[in-house]
Amino acid sequence: MMKQISVFIILLLSFLSYSQAQEFTVKLSSPEIRIGEQATLVLECRFSAVEKQIMLPALKDTISKFIEIVDVSLVDTTFDEDDITSKFFTQKVTITSWDSGLHVIPPLKAVIGSVTLYSEPILLSVKTVELVGEQDIRDIKGIIEVPFSLWDWILARQFQVGLVITILILLIIGYFIYRKYANKPKDISEEQIVPKEEADIIANRKLNELESKKVWQAGNVKEYHSQLSFIVREYIENRFEINALEQTTDEISMLLVSHPEINKTDLQQLIQMLQLADMAKFAKQKPIGVENEQALKVGYSFIEKTKIIAEEISEEETINTTEKDA
Repeated sequence: MMKQISVFIILLLSFLSYSQAQEFTVKLSSPEIRIGEQATLVLECRFSAVEKQIMLPALKDTISKFIEIVDVSLVDTTFDEDDITSKFFTQKVTITSWDSGLHVIPPLKAVIGSVTLYSEPILLSVKTVELVGEQDIRDIKGIIEVPFSLWDWILARQFQVGLVITILILLIIGYFIYRKYANKPKDISEEQIVPKEEADIIANRKLNELESKKVWQAGNVKEYHSQLSFIVREYIENRFEINALEQTTDEISMLLVSHPEINKTDLQQLIQMLQLADMAKFAKQKPIGVENEQALKVGYSFIEKTKIIAEEISEEETINTTEKDA
């Protein structure tokens, strides 16, 4: 009986800690505006870093009958500086109203995994514009002379200016082409084409340089993981033609899953290495020496296992191919 009660208490505490890690709040920049003025709603969602399914409110044109949406920003993702196991989604919504009165911003809904959260309702007070009393009729103001502006002159004649600039550019290009080929010798050996280095050769050379510099041994752990992450992402970009340098670790993971040549275990180790680098760079986590060495080994291993291996053609196959062509 006591064992069952202990299990129940543990499960209850786990549920409470999990639910406390999930929050959804909506804040209003100003509770009072005039007709036509704008205010900002700040939507903030806190959740566990391992959670994958997050859905913020889908806001389009209006929030209610009296409140219109002017602009919706992109979602900004950050880690909690005090707790790296938590993430924040932040989104700003610009709103306005053309009807005076006290309007209610209803509760907004966010979905985190299987949990649905609602924000608190907010009141927005919209005031009318005060009209000035009767005044004397005044004459129309005179015409204001605008000083000469070169930029306005160019805009007024942009077609002609663009045509002149294009002709000048073509003349300059033609002059340099003429200078390059006018005195070109007749017998010139073909320029030797240097083949582009393979992605694994470039990455291994950079990893060797990083290892020889002993960056993390000198106390520069953040710089070490930044360089290591850049080298591996650059290799992924060159090898798999994925824009890895500008994508998050989660996005890289989803794109690499579709490549059958990558072993699941190797992919999991790679993602763990990139996540460790993210936490060292952004969450101010300081990995220990064993983690630093293991991260470098994972980089070497992933490059070695996924590099492109050129098929070698034997001398006999080359001779047979030549005889067939003859």
